[in-house]
Amino acid sequence: MDEQAAARAGAPGAPRGHLDEVFDLSGAERAALTAILGPAQHLPRDHVLKRDGTEPTHLFLLVDGWVASSITVASGRQQTVKIHLPRDILGTPSLCVTRTAECLTAITPITVRPVSRGDLMGVLARFPRIAAAHFLGAQRERVTLMEALALMGQTDGSVRIAGMLVELFDRLAALGLAEQGTMPFPLTQGQVGDLVGLSPVHVSRKFGAMERAGLIQRGVRTINLLDLRRLRSMTGLPRHALVREPEWIKIT
Repeated sequence: MDEQAAARAGAPGAPRGHLDEVFDLSGAERAALTAILGPAQHLPRDHVLKRDGTEPTHLFLLVDGWVASSITVASGRQQTVKIHLPRDILGTPSLCVTRTAECLTAITPITVRPVSRGDLMGVLARFPRIAAAHFLGAQRERVTLMEALALMGQTDGSVRIAGMLVELFDRLAALGLAEQGTMPFPLTQGQVGDLVGLSPVHVSRKFGAMERAGLIQRGVRTINLLDLRRLRSMTGLPRHALVREPEWIKIT
């Protein structure tokens, strides 16, 4: 990973992402988070960090790269359910279960730093603002999931794809990894299909139709959202403003 990528991803410092969306963390809070990070691990594309059904042991801070979260279904295949981007903490859904709830697989070459579950819980206990930020970050993910489910059940495939593209673009733009409508896009048509409930063949057809309509332009592992405003309007979903330093959280 080059120095610019490291800087964008917040490496090698404290875990960032939804924590920074809620509070400006203090030096002590950042130092406590940095102290629990293990050494950086550089792993290749397709590397499996964790398999679902195994014993949970620790979490990971994703410093660089993309990771797919998937679940094994009855046929034995992996169904992709979420895409992780830099600054995400991987494995948190498995904190509440005795066996790992998801399989974590590198979509691109990645850099991660392991985080002990016990150490993380210790930091949350000592620093309530960090705990509050984690809690609100989980609620933000819940809103995103509810919206994705609503699109899955009530809309055309093109609208579902538009919603997925806009959500990824917004997350990447917040990290400084997307600008002027262009973003990296290393996902296969099968992964896109999993995320929006379409077969790879239908994904290909929908992408082609969206290109002909002047909505997107695909490149080599990139995609340009030519009409971001129209893509947003297609979903019919509101654009939520995230809470920032909420006054109703009174922590001293």
